[in-house]
Amino acid sequence: HYDPALWFVAIDGDEIAGYAICREIKNQSSKKGYVDKLGVRRPWRRRGLALALLHHSFSEFFHRGIQEVHLQVDADSLTGATRLYEKAGMHPYLKKAIYQKVLRAGLD
Repeated sequence: HYDPALWFVAIDGDEIAGYAICREIKNQSSKKGYVDKLGVRRPWRRRGLALALLHHSFSEFFHRGIQEVHLQVDADSLTGATRLYEKAGMHPYLKKAIYQKVLRAGLD
């Protein structure tokens, strides 16, 4: 379930510089925040905008009574995303591997 009140957009003049698309995850015993998408366009990168969007998201979650926030990231990301999340105070919670096999006619 998506709540547009948890969609944040950073605007510079008349251009979108970055965004955070977040949502609540509710189960029987708890509520958690989830950062589904986070992005900053190239001209605005390395200025602290992604960190500001994360902090803004965390603040909104906190005001909603949510005390735990998750997201998923490719640990080998070339964008430095893992450093950003650690700078925001996050830490690895779960690691997983995705296996792949390419199927080819008559060879496998």
